Amino acid sequence: MIDSTEAAAAPAVPQGGRERVAEVYTREHGRLAALGAMLTGDAGAGEDLAHDVFVEALRRSGEDPEYLREPAWPWLRLALVRRSMRRSERIAGELRRLALLGRSAAAAPAWSADTVDCLAALGGLPPRMRTCAVLFYWQDMPTAEVARALGLSERTVENQLARARARLAEKLRVAVPGEEH
Repeated sequence: MIDSTEAAAAPAVPQGGRERVAEVYTREHGRLAALGAMLTGDAGAGEDLAHDVFVEALRRSGEDPEYLREPAWPWLRLALVRRSMRRSERIAGELRRLALLGRSAAAAPAWSADTVDCLAALGGLPPRMRTCAVLFYWQDMPTAEVARALGLSERTVENQLARARARLAEKLRVAVPGEEH
């Protein structure tokens, strides 16, 4: 229950803006949280990022009820990626701390062993490399769009993807098609 102090501090969001954000939240929250988990290597951090994005959408809808237009997914994805990149140092420290605590796969969500292995391998990549790989391979974004979203050159994204492929192949013990081992 919101008390009068919280209600006074909360931004006034017109009903239409609130309903729009609630509709998009219901439809896209799971996918956005999954993207956050892939970017950070941690399901809880992914949830936090997704919620932060929706709080921002709600705030902006208070300023402009038509702010969150269709298609909403590209804005949500870009907002999440930017938040992830800004928080990359803090997230990297969090991942190191979790690794030191010996967080086991049993503590992870009920994902398949392959998914847990993949997330662990992604978590071992540097933040920028991990972000490039997730956006390119799991979000099917072309390299030009990844470059634009992250403020990088296409060549830098291509280099990050090549390095990510090699590291992931090594960690997951799989052969990269077209490369000799």
